Amino acid sequence: MNVDKLRKKLSDWTDLEAPTGFEEPVLAAAKEALTPLCDSVSLDVRGNLYGELKGTNENAPRVMITAHADEIGFMVTSLTTDGFLRFTRLGGPTISVLPGQRVRLLPENHPPVEAVVGVKPGHILKGPEAQQVPRVEQMYLDAGAESEEQLREWGIETGTPAVFVGELISTSHPTRVFGKSIDNRAGWLAVLEVAERLSKERPQVDCVFVLTVEEEIGLRGAEVATKTADPDVVIAIDTVPAGGTPELDSETLPWTTGAGPLLKVRETSGLSTHGPLRTLFREVADEHQLPYQLIVDTAGITDATSAQQASGKIAALTLGLARRYSHSAVEMLDLDDLKTLIEWIDHGTRKINNHQQLKRL
Repeated sequence: MNVDKLRKKLSDWTDLEAPTGFEEPVLAAAKEALTPLCDSVSLDVRGNLYGELKGTNENAPRVMITAHADEIGFMVTSLTTDGFLRFTRLGGPTISVLPGQRVRLLPENHPPVEAVVGVKPGHILKGPEAQQVPRVEQMYLDAGAESEEQLREWGIETGTPAVFVGELISTSHPTRVFGKSIDNRAGWLAVLEVAERLSKERPQVDCVFVLTVEEEIGLRGAEVATKTADPDVVIAIDTVPAGGTPELDSETLPWTTGAGPLLKVRETSGLSTHGPLRTLFREVADEHQLPYQLIVDTAGITDATSAQQASGKIAALTLGLARRYSHSAVEMLDLDDLKTLIEWIDHGTRKINNHQQLKRL
């Protein structure tokens, strides 16, 4: 695929505002996009989205290819009488980058409300305080309101969600972009592009393309989705914090943006990738001369960890994308990695054709 087209598609997905627990905008757009590509599309009560594509071999394994819909964000916990907002985090926005950031409040049945994370003026910060990041409990959102009553007129109340603000921006590098919610709209775009390819020339396996909810607060949607989809194979797509920046040496995070997509051998706090599946995808990458990076992820876990435990028959694999400045207002991604990932999943899914491939002995 042309990188410019990929950039435009990713921009459309990152423009959507869908923090954990409020994923409806992404789910609605994804349902519309999946419907012409699949034999059937459905949602469960939790909000997970399923697109079913029948394969050509009824004896082949059933493959679930999945990414999560939600982005990190915030939630209002209280309104002050003089018009400010206390908040908590949804998922794990990096605390050190919060002061002074723009956010967008998403009140129900009202227009979005722009705000900023309030910060004490640098002119009056003295001594150790000038070198410290305030605790979240000390921070507040300023939407320009004059009173609590005005905030309520705008539809803001306890429980109102918010997200970072920022469109996808192209850098001077031909394939690198930055913006909000690259985690995990890039992963979902990969799933959607694979669905389009497989719908045009069906693989042997039955495929179910799944967009999960609530990943950022504990991989919650994936466990439900996997039990519903009942796959033999789960391929989870997510973004992963990248090394290669001045403060991260090669031993801390020895994988970088732009060196190819990632194949996780292990998530330190979760999944060990199924050995035969890992071998299969490495062989596919070598066959098609696709660059990739093997990683042992010390920085996070993915939906594959939850999905792998849904039944005793599941072979699970995580493929990822290295992105810089994870869980900040601005994450950076190399579109060449995304392009390669799409090709890799397409070829790898077509290579799966029997249950014997998945056995460890």
